[in-house]
Amino acid sequence: MRFGRAIIGLVAVAAVAGGAWFYFSPGKGAATGGNNPAAMRAGGPAGGRAAPPSPVYVATAQEKLFGDRVEAIGTLSANESVVVTSKAQGIVRLLNFTDGQSVAKGDEIAIIDPGEQDAKLDAELANLEEQKRTLERTSGLARSNNTSQAKLDEQLSAVKKAEANVAAARARVRDYRIWAPFTGVLGTRKVSPGALVTPGTVITTLDDVSVVKLDFAIPETFLAALKLGLDIEASSAAYPGEIFKGQVTAVESRVDPTTRSVSIRAVIPNLDKHLRPGMLMVVELIKDRRNSLMIPEQALQPQGTQQFVYVVGADNSATKTEITIGRRRPGSVEVLKGLSAGDRIVTEGAGDLRPGVLVEVLAPKGAPSERPPG
Repeated sequence: MRFGRAIIGLVAVAAVAGGAWFYFSPGKGAATGGNNPAAMRAGGPAGGRAAPPSPVYVATAQEKLFGDRVEAIGTLSANESVVVTSKAQGIVRLLNFTDGQSVAKGDEIAIIDPGEQDAKLDAELANLEEQKRTLERTSGLARSNNTSQAKLDEQLSAVKKAEANVAAARARVRDYRIWAPFTGVLGTRKVSPGALVTPGTVITTLDDVSVVKLDFAIPETFLAALKLGLDIEASSAAYPGEIFKGQVTAVESRVDPTTRSVSIRAVIPNLDKHLRPGMLMVVELIKDRRNSLMIPEQALQPQGTQQFVYVVGADNSATKTEITIGRRRPGSVEVLKGLSAGDRIVTEGAGDLRPGVLVEVLAPKGAPSERPPG
């Protein structure tokens, strides 16, 4: 019995020793972290080596000027615009411009042969000189009491009538010469030298496009926010990617009862002459302008009704942060709470992140790698 018990004891000791050897053998025991959670955090099951940082792209939360936007469609018109026509009948003697030429106020555009109007003006001028000489003689006679006061008054009236006739003749002659009423750009010629024109015949057009007017309409629900001086941004299919900025200068006094909209007029500087009257513009009316913290919309990680982002710290660790968002604009979103200006936000690569993991910040194409601040 004693011998049997001794045998059993030896077997038990051998079993314990074998188990200890197996537990502490290379790749199996707790020292290498086989199933030890602490070892897993330190380096995972791969022999204690740390997992590589997750590659991500980041953007910086920035304060930008932001406002609520109302989009509409508008049409451009010139600041000043006229159709240049003839006021008199005659033969075109001279067209003093080329198609599309810029002219200043007072520049002569065209001359129509005045025909007999020049002769009539000369006759009226000669009559005026004769009436003035007669007035001088009559005045001399009146001073010597050799003529009556009535005769002198009659001659004074004759001089005034002659002066009026000269003024009328000169006005008729001026009707045969056409000047630019304001500085602008002429259109194409509608007639040629030698053509017979009559009153109303179109010769060309003249537009002042140094500033253009943009007319559009918005729903009456935005009426309370409208005021003179509101900023607008407009774009045109003719110039992709280019933004034209202007300001509201007038708000229609009535709301259209059919469309329930109100007409708005804005002005846009146009010194480079890119914009032309008649162009269709997509316009955004900007109201309630304010400085807001903005981040790329793609950084958002929605969970139910909550919004989260991953913030990259100075040690390149990612922290999942809840934020409160406000208004949106294409590609960007306003942050009301949860972030500060300068925070680095993960924009790409957040799908595989977990709070506290290290990340590798990738640089945008063509830019140097971004380093953590400090």
